[in-house]
Amino acid sequence: MSRIGKLPISVPENIKVSFNNNEVILDSGKIIKNYKVSAGVLVDFKDKQIKLAAKEKNDSSVSARIGMDRSNLKNIVQGMQSPFKIVLEINGVGYKASVDKGFLFMTLGYSHEICYSLPIGIDASFEKPNLIIISGSDKVLLGQVASEIIGFRPPEPYKGKGVKVFGKKILRKEGKKK
Repeated sequence: MSRIGKLPISVPENIKVSFNNNEVILDSGKIIKNYKVSAGVLVDFKDKQIKLAAKEKNDSSVSARIGMDRSNLKNIVQGMQSPFKIVLEINGVGYKASVDKGFLFMTLGYSHEICYSLPIGIDASFEKPNLIIISGSDKVLLGQVASEIIGFRPPEPYKGKGVKVFGKKILRKEGKKK
């Protein structure tokens, strides 16, 4: 059994923590995040640390939810301090992307250009013509956006063309032999 849920979450001075029933409200001045804690989980805030515990000691399903709630709260606190980022790489002849007013325009070898609306809180920028840097304070939403962008043209195993996470190794296949 994992003991991650028992570890405290350190909260910096600039983030204010408040509670409303079983909902934790985190406010950094610029960003306000709400997180609803699972049923049966107690939240305690002392000395700039959030600690989670079970209401009933013998309930094994609550201990699993404590670890999940702790990880989610930790990711929210980290995202408020410094935004998360994912770098996507576009490989292929003529494949390119651009950002304009919250829309990501991609040319990925189809007969049409793909227009993807970025959600509120997610920003995209470019380092090189083939690298898209996606950043945001919500780790779950950032992963979902990256997954949707990769889904437009996943990397294929023969030539390696498509959109992938930068640095991820693609298993390449050998082509036909004569």
